[in-house]
Amino acid sequence: MSLGQIFITALLYTLIGMGTVFCVLIFISICIWLLGKAFGPKKPAVQAEAAAAAEPAEPEGIRPEVVAAIMAAIHQQLKDEEGVEDGDYIVRNVRRATWRHTS
Repeated sequence: MSLGQIFITALLYTLIGMGTVFCVLIFISICIWLLGKAFGPKKPAVQAEAAAAAEPAEPEGIRPEVVAAIMAAIHQQLKDEEGVEDGDYIVRNVRRATWRHTS
């Protein structure tokens, strides 16, 4: 076997191997694309309806028990760290935050 025949055989094996790999990769990518279409995200209208149905309706304002707990925590914090006596401060407003945690 001459050097030219060895080179041609090696080139042929390389092309067959690389062609096989690329064909398999294309097949895998087509399968993944089809799975994405079949089991992908729902349409936006359906998602919005599902989110609205899943989220419980919250009453307006904050319950009095929660306000009392917040006031007690503020009072204890000011009393412990700053030595503020009763009646030295007034909490005038407790509001629900408009932002949401992402975690």
